Amino acid sequence: MGLFNRISKELEYIFKSSWSLEETGKFWDQVIDYEDINEMTYSYFRRFIDGYKLCTVPDGSYILDFCCRPGNGTIYFHEKGKVRKAVCADVSERMLEICSKKLKEKGIDFSTILIKDYQFPFNDKEFDAVLCFETVEHIAEPHLILKEFNRLLKENGQLLLTTPNILWAPVHWIAAIFNYHHSEGPRRFLSRKRLVKIITEAGFRIVKEKTTVLIPGGPKFLIKIGEGIEKGIGEMGMRLLGLRRILICVKD
Repeated sequence: MGLFNRISKELEYIFKSSWSLEETGKFWDQVIDYEDINEMTYSYFRRFIDGYKLCTVPDGSYILDFCCRPGNGTIYFHEKGKVRKAVCADVSERMLEICSKKLKEKGIDFSTILIKDYQFPFNDKEFDAVLCFETVEHIAEPHLILKEFNRLLKENGQLLLTTPNILWAPVHWIAAIFNYHHSEGPRRFLSRKRLVKIITEAGFRIVKEKTTVLIPGGPKFLIKIGEGIEKGIGEMGMRLLGLRRILICVKD
């Protein structure tokens, strides 16, 4: 795809007022270099590492990994002893195929399900924890997804949610336009104010919050500088400038 076509596509995504889960799924079905690109991207695995450090999901939990993509979040949490059994759900058939292959190789007890609408086919209070990495910004009706998470979680169950800081939206557009990174497809980055509002209106209480990552990639020395600045400016500075918001939520 040429530069002009990439610009046109990103503008289409930016100004799209609404889209279906099926549209989101079709976009991710055609992102064939997702694993290759993210394996080289420092900030990608920080979502799992930092999320794990912040959460208190019990060992041996039954988890729902929503928009699991290749299943790397489930694999990471399984390696840390947090996953007894997992349901990996996604709107993309291709991502579920990749996920299934990887989790089978790891010997994880799991099932996969293709999500087509905002009512998930699970019982009330079925899961100990829900993992939702970099997903709510890709959902046109994120409040509906959060309400479903609340319904599906057991009492005292945790929702681990990560999403980009809206300040970084232009960086994602530029990276896609100049082919530095795959496009993010249909999305609407959320302000922190709106994010907190829809989380609380869905019946959750935010018990922990942390913003991470200043330098998303590059030479090791530059990444180390970024990590040092993260510690130096503290949460208030990171909340303004950091790439990724991590929120640990429980039923209110």
